Amino acid sequence: MKIWVKYLVALAVGAAFGFVIPIKPAATDAILSLALDLGRYALIPLLFFSIPIAAHELHEDRRLLKLSLRVVLYAIGSVLLLTLVGLAGAFALSPGRIPLSADANYSPTVLPTLTELVLSLVPPNAFTAAVSTEYLLPLALLAMILGLAFSFDRLATKPVVGFFDSFSRIAWQINSFFVEFLPLPLIFAAAARMSSIGATAQLGQYGKLILAVFAETAFVALVVIPAAVFATNGRKNPYPTVYGLLAPALAALISGHLYTPAGSLAKHLKENLGVRRRANALSLPLAYAFGRAGTAMVSATAFIVILNSYSSLGLGSGTVLWMLVWVPFTTLLMGAAPAAGAASALAFLCAAYGRGFETGYILVAPAAIPLLAAGTFLDTLCAGAVVSMASSAERLSVPRDPRHFI
Repeated sequence: MKIWVKYLVALAVGAAFGFVIPIKPAATDAILSLALDLGRYALIPLLFFSIPIAAHELHEDRRLLKLSLRVVLYAIGSVLLLTLVGLAGAFALSPGRIPLSADANYSPTVLPTLTELVLSLVPPNAFTAAVSTEYLLPLALLAMILGLAFSFDRLATKPVVGFFDSFSRIAWQINSFFVEFLPLPLIFAAAARMSSIGATAQLGQYGKLILAVFAETAFVALVVIPAAVFATNGRKNPYPTVYGLLAPALAALISGHLYTPAGSLAKHLKENLGVRRRANALSLPLAYAFGRAGTAMVSATAFIVILNSYSSLGLGSGTVLWMLVWVPFTTLLMGAAPAAGAASALAFLCAAYGRGFETGYILVAPAAIPLLAAGTFLDTLCAGAVVSMASSAERLSVPRDPRHFI
């Protein structure tokens, strides 16, 4: 059975279970936390042992800087593009206004400041970066430094290179096991999410917003991403790329956590899209750190709905330009908050916008889970597409026949 079919079955079974049997909030939190942790259990060891080997080999081939810059530029470009899609979708689809009543006790994840983000890149103890489970960029930076150090004396570093290479392959096998095992915890994650949605009061008044966001998600998945892949892969059929990333995108949809499908994404990039290990290991954390494009799209649409709900005067060009700067900036900070979604981005945007809108994010709090699911789904799909496109451009991938996709 294809892995994406397993994940889809897990989604259906878990959603049905959570819909029929309500789960207490305390149990929901515990079940969801365990499921998310199982999904990312092997991620940090895999990256820590694989990135140095990748950096070493890419440095030897003189492709390290080119690939890194290409991934970062593609990731930032995806955020800017999907911010525009979110703005355009809000105007074209007219999600309407939301009645000014919401749960004032809602507390989203607090995003780090830019200063905290920069300081975290170089912690006082390098080993701190090696065990970080929230922000992958410090880990990637440390691992790249190790990989570059492997080249100073090949005779002296050969045993260490072999050690890291062996552990990288061992970590890959462990990760592959968890990718196959992931449907089981995803059942519980889907049940917990569905139970939480079922317990949300007055969710129906958010119907237009949720439908607009899901329509934008379908448009991006079926049109925007294929168009970008088509433009960068020599004008070949782009839909096998989207199909090859379907399983990790479904895992992201269920979990709502950026890193839960990361191991699955790494495996599908290699097995389905033919991305070589050196490009896969280095590119994935960079794409995650700079490319939360789906969350940017969802946040842009929801923020316009918040502004329209508080005022009937409409939005001026100044507000739109402000959003074109602040929405991408907000998603950059979210690279260090993998569990955060559109609700956290909206809280940050409302605080930055001011003018009496500081608590405006509370207005969409009841719809936080559907918005989180849509944003994380596209975050994962876009990250995979960015890695695939950058690897293809640097000739670090080998096309695979879709019939042989896992």
